[in-house]
This record gives sequence, C-alpha cells and structure tokens, in this order.
Amino acid sequence: MLEQRRSRTSERAHATDPVERILAKAVAHAAAGRFQKARSNLQRVLEAAPYHAGAHHELGVLASRSDGPDSAIPHFVAALRAEPEYPRHWLALAVTLLVLNRLGEARALMEQFRSRGLADDAARAVLKEFADHAFARGQERYNAGDLSTAETLADLVIGLDETHANATHLAGAVAAGKGRHQQAFDLFSIAIYREPDNAAYFSSLGALLITMGDHTGAISALEKAVSLDPDLAIAHSNLAGVYQRITQHSAAVTHARRAIALDPGLSNAHNNLGCSLKSLGHLREAIASFTQALAADPGHITAHSNRLFAKLYAEGISHADYAADARSFGARFADPLRRRRPFLNDRDPDRPLRIGFVSGDLCTHAVARFIEPLLRHLDQTQFKARAYMTQAAEDAVSARLRQWFDGWHNIAGLDDDEAADLIEADAIDILVDLSGHSAGHRLLVFARKPAPVQVSYLGHPATTGLSAMDYRLTDSGLDLRDQPKSLHTETVWWLPGVSATYELPEGAPPARPRPPFEENGFITFGVMNRFEKIGDGALQAWATILRALPDARLFMVVADVETPEIRAQVEARLSEAGLPIERVRLHPRTTTGYYALYHEFDIALDSFPYNGGTTSCDTLSMGVPLIALRGGHAVARVGSSLLATVGLDELAVETPEEYVACAVALARDPDRLRTLRAGLRERVFASPLMDHARFAREMGEAFRSMWKLWIASAHTA
Repeated sequence: MLEQRRSRTSERAHATDPVERILAKAVAHAAAGRFQKARSNLQRVLEAAPYHAGAHHELGVLASRSDGPDSAIPHFVAALRAEPEYPRHWLALAVTLLVLNRLGEARALMEQFRSRGLADDAARAVLKEFADHAFARGQERYNAGDLSTAETLADLVIGLDETHANATHLAGAVAAGKGRHQQAFDLFSIAIYREPDNAAYFSSLGALLITMGDHTGAISALEKAVSLDPDLAIAHSNLAGVYQRITQHSAAVTHARRAIALDPGLSNAHNNLGCSLKSLGHLREAIASFTQALAADPGHITAHSNRLFAKLYAEGISHADYAADARSFGARFADPLRRRRPFLNDRDPDRPLRIGFVSGDLCTHAVARFIEPLLRHLDQTQFKARAYMTQAAEDAVSARLRQWFDGWHNIAGLDDDEAADLIEADAIDILVDLSGHSAGHRLLVFARKPAPVQVSYLGHPATTGLSAMDYRLTDSGLDLRDQPKSLHTETVWWLPGVSATYELPEGAPPARPRPPFEENGFITFGVMNRFEKIGDGALQAWATILRALPDARLFMVVADVETPEIRAQVEARLSEAGLPIERVRLHPRTTTGYYALYHEFDIALDSFPYNGGTTSCDTLSMGVPLIALRGGHAVARVGSSLLATVGLDELAVETPEEYVACAVALARDPDRLRTLRAGLRERVFASPLMDHARFAREMGEAFRSMWKLWIASAHTA
C-alpha cells in the first residue's frame, strides 16, 4: 500500500504543471456549462495521473449531474482514497450516499471522519455542512410524510452533533407524528433549552400539547411563540385551534384571521377559522373558509370533512348537495386506497363475532353515553368487542369503558396503513365507525377495507361517501325508507326499533318538581342546543312565539357569550330575526352545573334545521317537554323521533307554523304543561329509549345478519 501511495505521489509530481493546467481548464469548462469538454479534459488528466484526487472529484460532480448520483460514487471513492486528508472528499461521498438513501453508510463514513481527530476549521466546517445536508433531507422527508426516514436522518445528525437544535426539534416532530407524545415533549423541551428564543419550537410544543389535551399548556406555549415572533402564522393558526376547542371563539377568530393575513395560503388557518365561524352560527362563511382551505391544500381531509358537517347544519343546502360532496370526498381520498384481497376470517355463520369499534370519542363525550349501555348488554358469548381509540388523550371515562371491551388499542400514533394492518391482524369481522366526518375520524382506515363488513353508526347522521363502507345503521324514525338511493354510498340498514339508547349520567339532579312558571309568573322557553344548530327560520319562529306571549321569556345557552364581541354578534342576529333582546337571557355554555340549567325553563324549543341529539335526551330526562319540527332527513328528525319514542308524538309537528302554534298552545295551558312535566323522567326511563337489553339484542341480530349476508356474497363472488 505504501509503494502504491509513493508511486501516485511520484506520478503527480512528474506531471504537476500540465496536469494542473488541464484540470483548471476542465473546471472552467464545467463552470461555463461546457460539460463534454470538461469531461474530456478530466479524462486526459486521469490518463496522465490515474489516481488524481481532484480529477476524480470533478468527474464525480459531473457524473452526478448528468448520469445520477450512483455513477458519481466510484469517482468520489477514488478521490477520498487518494487524498483522505482532504475533508471535502469525505463530504462529497457522504452527501451522495445521503441522496441515495444509503444512510447507514453515510453515517459510518462521517463517524470514521470524525474519529480521525481532525480539529481544524475545515474539518469542523465539513461536519457542520454534512449535518445541515442531512437535516435538510430529513426535513424534506418529514414534509413528504416519510416519518421513518426523517427519524433516521434526525438521529444521524444528533449522533454527530448532539447540540443540533433543529435536528432535535425534527426528531420531536417525528415522535409526535408517530404518537410517542412524551418523547416528543422531551425532545421539544431540549430543543427549546438549546434555542430558547426559537418561536417555531414553542409553536410545535403548543401543537403537541393540544393533541395531548393540555389546552392550558398549549396556550402558554403558543402565546410564547407569538411573543417571540408576532408574525409566525402557524402559531396564530394553532392558537385559533386551541381556543376553538375551549369555546373561546372570539380569540379563535382573531388568531385565525391574523394567521391568514400573514400567510393566505396556510390551509389550517382557513380550516380553523371555518370551525370557529361554524360554532358562531355563521355557516355560509364557515363553508367558504373550508372551501378556501381546500383551495390552498386540495389534500386537506379535515377541511373537507368539516365542510360536509357544516353543510348538514346550514339552511338552504339540500341533502342531495351534501351527498354529492360526500361522494367527492370518497372518490378523492378514500376509494383509491381500497385493498382488494380475500379475507381469511372463519366463515362459520354462527360463531362468536369480533366487532371492532373505531372512535375518537371513547372518553368524556356524548358518544360514550350511547355506546356504553350497548356494550354492557351485548351478548359476550356471541360478540367480542374491541376498541380502536383514535385520540391520544384518554380519561376516566375511557378507563371505565375498557372493561366492556375484549381488547383496547389506541391507534392515535399509527398511520392509516398501520392501523388497518392491526385491525386485519386482529381478524375483526365487523368494523364499526362511530365518528363519520366528526373530529378525530379515521375514515381512511375504513377506506382500506381491513374488515369484511364495515358499518357507519351513531357519530354521523348521513352518508360517509365511502364505497368501502357497507352499511349505515339507522331507524325509520330518523331516515325515510323511500329516500333516494343516491343519498348514500352505503346500504341503509334499518333497525326495528330505535337506533340508539340513552343513559342519564350518575349524579344528575332530579327533575324540578314544580315548573318555573309557578314561581316566575311567566313561561320561560329554553334552548340548550349549540348555536350553530339554530337556523334563521328557528329564530324567527321563536320571535313569533314571544310576540304571541308578551310575558314569555327565552333562555339560551351560547358558547363564549360572556365575551362582549360575541354577545354583540349574537344579539344582533337575534334582533334581526325579530327577537326582543330584553326578554332573552343568554347564558354561557358550561359543564359545571349543566343539568341544573334545565330547572330554568318550562318548555324546551328544539333547533332546526339541525335538531338536538344528546341535548334533547337530557331535556326530556330532566322533565322538560320539547317542541320539535319534523324534517326530511336524519339531522332534522332526531327531535320528532325521540318524542315518538317516549310517547309524546303530539309535540312533533310538520311546519314552522304548527311549531309556533304548538308552543303557544302549551304555554297557554298550565294544567296540560304541569301534567306533561309530571312523571316525564319516569316516562323516558320506561321507554324504548332506555331499554338497553332489547336494543343490544336488536344490534346483535343486525350484526349477525350482516355477517351471514357477507358469507353468502363471498360464496357467490
């Protein structure tokens, strides 16, 4: 080896002047874009000096540009062997290995370089430049959704320079994306320790804390981010998101608009603005914001789902329009993902079935109150239930629900392919979606068809738009049997009775024994539904009721109404509809003392075009009669369906005029009102709405029938 190295040195020495002149010409030709001439000159150099490091290096650069990085490797290797003391040769080879995704080799090469103990400025510059290259490539892979490669690259950089704050931050972002939230928190904290004035790091920490359910911590981190950089659009957007979650809508709108002003193309900001506008009842504006989010990012699945939900709330948008948009969601995002392969599930029609439930609401949420009694009464000898929780944050309700499941997986940290693989590995026979297009949904797991039978249930009162979803469970009180088939991609499955049973939470106070009017001397109507569910038609109907009853009052619960700006907006909308503001009592939404609010009014008024759901169940259970308008599709038929279920069909009407007349007549008949209120809770408890055992049997029969239909179809396929 020494002899060969001496001969190379001798070779260079004998030909130094002409070789270096030819090399200089080659470099000049390359700089001017005359690549063929450059290549010819470099070949001449190597003919004279086969081990010339500079010529090999330049040929490597040319080869990489013209033929791809693979072809450059031999030349960079030759340059490094000829002049290992020259740091730039190490860098050229290592960066090329990075580009080729030969990350293990690149890491080993740079560790070898570092182990040589070179401590001069050139060596340090090479290590830094390589780390910057590796980080940039890691960030690129992260942005492309390739979390595994991004993680490897971040680890590579940290292995070479543990003080590299950007790589530490990237590693935290990858950990967050993979659901390793504590690790992500630790890494973001280290990055902040390294660079305490980096606003982006605080913004990432805030976004993580939102996911972890720590809204107070998220606000603190995000406010710190905007104090460090008032023009950081993503931090303002994330602040809009967290304020929306805690129903501080005024702050949410302010930060969303600020984010959009700073970065009009930031799709998440448009989406977050849409969510807040929807919550404030500005549905047309919300739909426009979601559409703007999709214009900025056509792949923004959440914005499309949010637009679908907003269309269900909005007046003047037909159910056919909604269904067409849902189908476009399925065609764009879901249908291309469908896996087409035979299932290996045992096709015995009578064996115990494995039922998987996918939801982000297996926690303190209305969905849990409906699903828990079903699980408790489902025949454990015939059905084994397994939970797939899609939200990272779990709580005491989650812990209580676990006992009713044969297995529990939190899939928040799994991507859709990984989650689908898990469900298929669990050999789930029937997979039930409890979210639809609501927050935290994993419809793209269902799009992959990991189970033979897939069912949409409870969380979404309309079609999902997915061709991979086999059934939508409902009942004839909610959905019309003669509705056009074009309104669903699923087959509609009607249960013989109700499609859900309800349970009043433990600790709810008793119904008020005497109606409020007995003490007040006037009738109080109450609305407990979210403001976004209330259409202008409903407000106008309520105004007509109050005009007919000059002494009556209206009690409404509105989120963030204690904020002057929101109160002004709400009052302006109510006034425009003709409601006398001095006779309307606006109360902020609350969880503390929520059930006591039902003691404040005599008669409840259901919202339309989007009826109350859980709220209406609570209303009736708290002994308050409900006036409802029967609409044409599920979201507008919940109230009338509930009233029929508890034997109060007389309070469900067909037109707004009848709605007004029914409310006025009841208010003017105190004896009838007393009679209706007396024993109403007991009536609800004795109704099919709370016959959990019967409902569980009917659900079990539906699951069994679906299973047998799949077996029959599989045999004929």
